[in-house]
Amino acid sequence: MRRALALATGLLVILALVPPAGAQTREETLIYSLQSDVDNWDPPNSVLREAIILGYHVYDHLAVRDVKTRRVVPHLATSWTNIDDTTWEVKLRQGVKFHDGTPFTSRDVKATFDRVLDPTKKMTARGNHAKIKGVDIIDDHTVRFRTDGPYPLFVERLTAQVMQSDKVIREKGHEWMQENPIGTGPYKLVRWNRKQEHQLVRNDDYWGPKPAFKYLRIRIIPEKATEIAELLSGGVDIIKAVPPDQMDVINKSGQAHTGTSPILRTAMLQLDQAARSGPNPFTDRRVRQAANLAVDNDAIIKFVLNGLGDRVATGVNPMAFGWDPGLKPYKQDLAQAKKLLAEAGHPNGVDVLFNEGPPVVEPAIQQTNDAIVADMTKAGFRVKRNYIGDNTVLVAKIKDGKAGSMFNWSWGYYSVFDADAILFDVFKCGENYSYYCNPALDDLIIQGRSTLDQKKRAEVYVKAQKLLFDDAAYLYKWGLRGVWGISNRIEYQAPADEVDRMFLVTPKKK
Repeated sequence: MRRALALATGLLVILALVPPAGAQTREETLIYSLQSDVDNWDPPNSVLREAIILGYHVYDHLAVRDVKTRRVVPHLATSWTNIDDTTWEVKLRQGVKFHDGTPFTSRDVKATFDRVLDPTKKMTARGNHAKIKGVDIIDDHTVRFRTDGPYPLFVERLTAQVMQSDKVIREKGHEWMQENPIGTGPYKLVRWNRKQEHQLVRNDDYWGPKPAFKYLRIRIIPEKATEIAELLSGGVDIIKAVPPDQMDVINKSGQAHTGTSPILRTAMLQLDQAARSGPNPFTDRRVRQAANLAVDNDAIIKFVLNGLGDRVATGVNPMAFGWDPGLKPYKQDLAQAKKLLAEAGHPNGVDVLFNEGPPVVEPAIQQTNDAIVADMTKAGFRVKRNYIGDNTVLVAKIKDGKAGSMFNWSWGYYSVFDADAILFDVFKCGENYSYYCNPALDDLIIQGRSTLDQKKRAEVYVKAQKLLFDDAAYLYKWGLRGVWGISNRIEYQAPADEVDRMFLVTPKKK
């Protein structure tokens, strides 16, 4: 009862410090727009990019990626040392406190990873850290990680796990944590109105540089036309995934401009080779190859995306370690596509279901889908299209194996610039978001994350990409280039890892 009363009192104090949205001055408020809401406020339990982005504002990581150099640098960790092939020692920053005033110590690091790695919890992030066998507390500000063999991704993965409170994990539990983030980050969550907005206030006790804006509002605006109108009228300051054909409108408005950047995300149509959603034509490699040969992705990039895309031969992004520039993508060949369909037993064409998602990350996804379906139709695919407007619904269907034979998907690497960050999660047998299963590929994935020799790892990933290309696991599209709409009242640099960091935004210098 005392703990509940203390928590309620603390919440009232926070609410008292934050005036209603209408009372906050525009000068001290930054407004960021997303097209889809988060499913929860527990980043290791979500695959949504929106949840990952918001998590950066309330939580901290042991390490972060410098947005300018793209190098991994210390954050809540001050250093890390590879003691031997299976042991990493990490020193922690002192003087850091959670939003509830609890000091950040080694106990929180251990509790965070114990929770994520517990198989009974079924946490979304578990696969990212599966090589970690345990965390040992050396003292209040030193921990040692034990790994299952050499773990070359250890430092990269430090950027992919928020630090959560041991006290909260023990006393409040999993369900409470889904809606009540208690982190050490630069902002505190004050209010969440589902599918409408999130209100955050600056953490004035933050251990690092304080955000320039005292208040942060995240508005949920599903319609892109409305988002753009709000940007131009001053209702929001930053929007994502601007369609290429709207860039001129924004740049000529005098109110805002666009920013672009190649981003660590690969777009594809996932094909249900593993038959997770039941029998379907794409369990036959020839049908998958026919789909890849049907589509002229080079033309789509040039004429629909206005060049804002980078062709890929597989799901591996050109910015990731291990990408093979020598492997050339499929070229459109309608005659060969029809031949392969006939050989697969479909001389008169084949019916497929296409579950489409909203333009949350991919610019012009509706227009590119139109072009892809038109090309597939020429090759003999009869595509039935089913639009799912809520991204959280589509993601849930994908996770549960109910996404159908073909669906829109793109995968961001959660700031981990390594091929493993997509191969493990999206191509490995049995993973939540994989609709492909090939034991030969699984062997290569395990090899790639089990040696510290970067040359050997690169060789393994070349083999893995050749296998994925020959097997046409999915319909491969392009590495994305992000397009942001940015108000002229602020300074903001578009991030390559897609993680918008509102705490780095500053007012425009006058």
